[in-house]
Amino acid sequence: MPDQSRELLRRARVHIAATGRVGTAIALGLHTAGAGVISANDHQRFEQEQLETCVFSRTSDLGRFKVHVLERFFDGRPGSVFLPVVGRNEARSVWPYLEQADLIISCANSFPARLFIEQAAVNLRKPCVQACVQDGRTALGGVVTLWAPEANCSCFGCLFTRPRTRFKRGELLLPTVTATVASVATRLATEMLRSGPSRVAERQNVVAVDLALLTMQNMSIRPRPTCPICGGRQ
Repeated sequence: MPDQSRELLRRARVHIAATGRVGTAIALGLHTAGAGVISANDHQRFEQEQLETCVFSRTSDLGRFKVHVLERFFDGRPGSVFLPVVGRNEARSVWPYLEQADLIISCANSFPARLFIEQAAVNLRKPCVQACVQDGRTALGGVVTLWAPEANCSCFGCLFTRPRTRFKRGELLLPTVTATVASVATRLATEMLRSGPSRVAERQNVVAVDLALLTMQNMSIRPRPTCPICGGRQ
């Protein structure tokens, strides 16, 4: 990687909303890529199912807040700073980290929480990446969306015209799927930090991943004028 790109990543501040399987994988990917400051929020505690998929976890992590488990991984590792925040996306304590971020990444497990983060990014004029994994009971894949100021691209809210849709509980998240979607999101996030978020989002702002067919489809979708999140704003 050229020295200039390394320096841009080293100086970057990224905030990750939710540190489940996808959020944790993205945090590790950003650290490997050289991101300087990573903050993350989550209000949930580490459970048995995470223990079975998180390679650096221990049984002593059960019951601890997820962000503190991730903090232990980063402790003492050179080249980056990790800032954990215990709280929901909507928590007042999270807002300063969104304000300071150069890039916001949402990995929330609920639709309202994702919309909240997208709205915050639009209001703050911060680029935003949404990394979503489909329920393994119905599909093998996911989608990664990008939004950036001045990019003339759809936000996450533009893509969903029925925000009150209810999803079945007890979803199945396959490790191979979560890892792949997280890798795609990390790749796009690092490219936005190195090359400029608007430039990347203008070129492609929706990437659909289908692991059943082993395909990825890149799309460029324009904003929806009636979107309640961005209102078609650039």
